Amino acid sequence: MLKRAIALFALWATFGLAHATSVLPLYLDEIIDNAAVAFEGVCVDNKTGRDPQTGALVTLTTFQVSDVLKGSVTGSTYTIKQMGGEDKSAGLNFKVFGVPKFAPGQGYVVFLYGVSPQGFSSPVGLSQGRFEIVQDASGLAKVTNGVDFHEMTQRMPFALLPEALKQKAGGAVTRVELGQFKQLVRGHLGGAR
Repeated sequence: MLKRAIALFALWATFGLAHATSVLPLYLDEIIDNAAVAFEGVCVDNKTGRDPQTGALVTLTTFQVSDVLKGSVTGSTYTIKQMGGEDKSAGLNFKVFGVPKFAPGQGYVVFLYGVSPQGFSSPVGLSQGRFEIVQDASGLAKVTNGVDFHEMTQRMPFALLPEALKQKAGGAVTRVELGQFKQLVRGHLGGAR
């Protein structure tokens, strides 16, 4: 049991160190550039249990993908494995600070790091690379990760920005129309490299 606990701690520490800089505030161009895969999709399932490869408690989250923005997605679904979760049937609960959760039925635009040798993948900058799709009062789909888009897009070319971000007056902008956001991402990718 002690060996298993030490191995689990070593795995967690290695995973944490590999992404230690990702918890710093990131600009949107960094989130886009650091992502191996980015897509719009709906979370359809979360399954938590012991990972046969590592022995750690993990959560497998599956998305129904509707639009791939970067990288390759084979098929119509994409599953990620993240450290931690809660398995009530087994009485297990392991929370990893900063690892974002996804709610079944909720839409997201997700920017993911590549897959580690142990099969783990998480959003770039943890919650920074997880944009929830929400409806405004008029029913318009918008994205948010809770951060001011003025801050996140400071380094992006002015011409790429949606109109809502070109005007600095009016305070923080924490939601941007989904279509404009995807256009901004694709515009950055088209001009990158």
